[in-house]
Amino acid sequence: MVKSLCKWKKKEVENHLHELWHIVDKPRHICKDCARSSHTKGYLCKPLKLPHDSHSGNRD
Repeated sequence: MVKSLCKWKKKEVENHLHELWHIVDKPRHICKDCARSSHTKGYLCKPLKLPHDSHSGNRD
């Protein structure tokens, strides 16, 4: 199983920026505890699917 972003330490973020970029590119899910986001729900410990139109850029 993949380690969730919610549990990544600061040093892991610094050492794996390229991998992190792929994980968070075009997010479709968000963690309901810490608000981290990812393209795949498996990277989050408590994922919630974002609304379909969240990628449109039409935010108020």
